[in-house]
Amino acid sequence: MLKRLLSAAALAALVGAAAPASAADFTMKLASPSQPADITVQAFRHFADLVNERSEGRIDVQVFDSAQLGDQRDYIESMRFGSIQGGEITTSVMSSVAEQFEVFNLPYLSRSMDHLREVVEGGLNEDMNEILLDEANLRILAWMIRAPRSVYGNRPIRTPADFNGLKIRVMESPAMLDAMEAFGAKPVPISASERYMALQTGVVDAAENSPTVVVSEKEYEVTDVLSLTQHFLSPNLLVVDNNWFTSLPEDLQEIVLQAGKDAQDYAFEAESKANAETLDQLKAQGMDVVEVEDVSAFVEAAKPIHDAYREKLGDLIDRFSK
Repeated sequence: MLKRLLSAAALAALVGAAAPASAADFTMKLASPSQPADITVQAFRHFADLVNERSEGRIDVQVFDSAQLGDQRDYIESMRFGSIQGGEITTSVMSSVAEQFEVFNLPYLSRSMDHLREVVEGGLNEDMNEILLDEANLRILAWMIRAPRSVYGNRPIRTPADFNGLKIRVMESPAMLDAMEAFGAKPVPISASERYMALQTGVVDAAENSPTVVVSEKEYEVTDVLSLTQHFLSPNLLVVDNNWFTSLPEDLQEIVLQAGKDAQDYAFEAESKANAETLDQLKAQGMDVVEVEDVSAFVEAAKPIHDAYREKLGDLIDRFSK
């Protein structure tokens, strides 16, 4: 269980700050640290539109982007307090609640967005949802599958040796930290809302993320080179407080569940389309884009990480090889 002081933003959510009055039967405050242009935020707004329309106004979904209500760890605490009803949570943050989510943070485990989607929708989504319900009474409504994560910073990365000594921002995941150390980098866990400033001020030399995020967060303004290492492929989750969900009448529960599935499909299609256009956008902004034609050396360096996590995640790891 997470035990930490709530941030000022989370306390604001707790007392209902910035939330407009609602005449609906139920209100759903949905939080994200990402900017409005981010595809996950767009998918959240699509979800909100679907729920508001299909419930005929009985549920009022309000989306708070740009870290207005804190960061992802704050969202977990706020859902537990009942001050917000849902949020965007990465699997790296969720692994601090249930360690099984660490499987999504292992390097070079998923082969592509389509492969990850196949594995998730092949029953892993239901199993992980049950784990999260048992551990934290939180429910997954949607899996937002992002494009593979690559390195962007102040120098090109073509081989693991190029990582040596690189201070790189990573998400707060033990597997991700271990992977970067295996490549020779110096990983620095920093929240998403602080990443731009860390790059701008030189706290870190680089970060790693899906190229679409580099565009939506305008981080091409503070970096020079994107190297397509495509080392992690981890989803973002639309998670809700299960106490709130079960308080809904059955017909509204069905509306929320279906809207979650529709938002999941919306996000996948939008990410797939945007990813094909993103590299040209980054080049137009002056970034060098380095193609890494052979990732075999990175895959080889990642094998000890898979071995280290196999004891506690073995069956979950094996599901990605089927």
